Amino acid sequence: MRPAPRTGPRRDGLTLAVFVLVLVSALLQGSLGGLLPFLQADIPMSHTVGSLHITALAVGGLLAATVAERVRRRHGRMPILIGSAALGAIGAGVIATAQSPAMSIGALVLVGYAMSSTLIAGQALLVALHGRHGAQMIGELNVAYSVGAVAPAAAHPVVAAPALGWRGFPAAQAALLIVLVLPLLLRGRSSVDADSTGPTAGRARVALRRPRAAYAAMCLSVAVEWSFIFWTATHLVDVGGFSAPTAAGAASVMWAAIVAGRVAGSRLVGRLGAPRVLVASLLVGIVAVALLSVASTPVLAVLAAGLGGLAAANLYPASIALVVSGFPQRPDAAVARASLLTSATSIAFPLLLGAVADAAGLQLAFMAVPVTALLALGAIRIAGPAPTAKPDVAASDQSDKSYQGATS
Repeated sequence: MRPAPRTGPRRDGLTLAVFVLVLVSALLQGSLGGLLPFLQADIPMSHTVGSLHITALAVGGLLAATVAERVRRRHGRMPILIGSAALGAIGAGVIATAQSPAMSIGALVLVGYAMSSTLIAGQALLVALHGRHGAQMIGELNVAYSVGAVAPAAAHPVVAAPALGWRGFPAAQAALLIVLVLPLLLRGRSSVDADSTGPTAGRARVALRRPRAAYAAMCLSVAVEWSFIFWTATHLVDVGGFSAPTAAGAASVMWAAIVAGRVAGSRLVGRLGAPRVLVASLLVGIVAVALLSVASTPVLAVLAAGLGGLAAANLYPASIALVVSGFPQRPDAAVARASLLTSATSIAFPLLLGAVADAAGLQLAFMAVPVTALLALGAIRIAGPAPTAKPDVAASDQSDKSYQGATS
C-alpha cells in the first residue's frame, strides 16, 4: 500500500533556520527590561536616559518597517535575513561592551531594526514557502518569538551571578547568531527560490472581499493585545485594590497563557482559519475585561489575567495572517505595511489609554478595550472573510510536490 500523502506543512531546514533566528533575536529584546537595572548600575544614567533604551527598540523597528519592501525588492528576502542576523550580533556585541549610554542606545536601534526586519522578511518567506499552510507557520513563528522573549526572565538570576556578569547575556546571544544561526541560514539559502511569491493565491483558505479593511482589524486587535500586556497588572492594583505581589503573580499567569495560547493557536489558525481565531480571541478579550472589572478575590484576578493572556496570544498572529490572505501575491508589502501600522499602534494606544486614565481614572479608560474589540470585530466583518471558500486542493498538492522536490 502506498502511504497517505502528507497534508501538513513541511518544516524544512530553511523554515527551521527562520524559527531559530527569531527565537535567538527575541532573547535580547525580551531581556531588556531585566537588564536595564544592571546596565544603569554599571553605566550611571537617569531614568529618562534609561527609558530611551526601550524607545530605541521601537525606533529601530519603525525604520525597518519603513524601508523593508524597498530593501526586499533590491536585495531579496534571504539577504535581509542574513543581514538581520549579522546586525543583531553586532548590536548585542556592542551592548556587551558598552561604556556609555550612547553606545547601548545606538546598539538597541540596531537590535530593533534587525528584529523587525527578521519578522517582516521571515513571515513573508513562510507564506511564500508554505502557501495555504502559511497562516499556521506564522503562528509557529510567533511561538518561537514568544519563547525567546519570555525565556530571559528565567535566565536573569544566572545573568546576575558574579562569575558571568550581565554582559555575558548579550555576548552569548551574539555568539549564537554567529555560530548557530548564520550557518543555518546560509545552508538553507540555496534549497529553494526564497524570494518568489509561490502559489499562495491558489492555496489560500480564506478570500477577502475588502482586503484593506484587514489593516484596520489588525491595528484594532493589536491595540487590545497591548492593552492587556501593559495595563493588566496596574488595573489589578489601582482598580481591584490588590497588592503588587498578587498583581505580579497574575501577570506571570497571563504571560504563561500567552505562550500556551500561541502554541494552540498556531494549529487552530491552520485548521479553522485566521478570521475565526481572531474573532474568538476578541470575544475572549471582552469577557476578560468584564471579569477584570469585577475581580474581588485573588482567584478571580488570576482567572481574569489568564483569560486576558489567552485573548492577547493570537491577536497579532491571526491578524497578520488575515492581512496576508488579502494580498497573497504581495506578502512582503502587506507584512511591511502591517508592521509599520502595528508598531505605531503599539506605541500610541497604550499611551492614549494612560492619558485618559490620568484624566478620568483607569477603570473608565479601560472600557476603551472592549469598545476597540467590538470595532475590530466590525472591521473583520467589513473585510469580508469567506469561510466557505475552499482551497484549491489540486494546486496545493502539486505545489507541495514541487516544494518537496526543491527542498529535498
